[in-house]
Amino acid sequence: MKRKIVLIIVLSFVMSYTGFSQENPVSPPVTNPPFQNPPKDFNSFKERLFFGGNVGAWFGTTTYIYLQPLVGCKINKQFSVGGGFTYNYFSQTYGGQKYTSTIYGGNAFARYLVTENFFAQLGWDKLSVPDYTTGIMDSRAWVDNILVGGGYRQAFSERGSFVAAIFYNINQTPLSPYPNPIIQIGFNIGL
Repeated sequence: MKRKIVLIIVLSFVMSYTGFSQENPVSPPVTNPPFQNPPKDFNSFKERLFFGGNVGAWFGTTTYIYLQPLVGCKINKQFSVGGGFTYNYFSQTYGGQKYTSTIYGGNAFARYLVTENFFAQLGWDKLSVPDYTTGIMDSRAWVDNILVGGGYRQAFSERGSFVAAIFYNINQTPLSPYPNPIIQIGFNIGL
């Protein structure tokens, strides 16, 4: 009996010693992490800017030149706004007589990337166009065009992309220079 008690005491001592001898990992002190700003979309204003536009031309008995440069600013990775100007020159020789016209004005747009390559866009053009409805020679009128649509962009470099878009002018008038639908192909280059 005495032997059983000594054995139990020795086993208890050994077991308690073994239990305490195992390393008890010490947790690092809990501290609040320092305030961290969320990651920025852009490091500088220069990275937000992009340039681009649309150009087109053909020459012959009918000459057509279309220029529409633009500058834009990315508000965040998905949303951008911008503006530019539009210039169209049209010349046609018909029956020995040459007819010419010009269209010019400004434009603005807001673009939202729905996916990495597809976007939705709302645009506004204010253009000075020849006014053939008055009967007065060389009469001009200002026309507002509200363009709703979207398109696809394909990157060709880290900061450049080709853009193809289709729009519908919801403010179509007899003087509107664009027939619906309006198809544009252009490019954007970031700094």
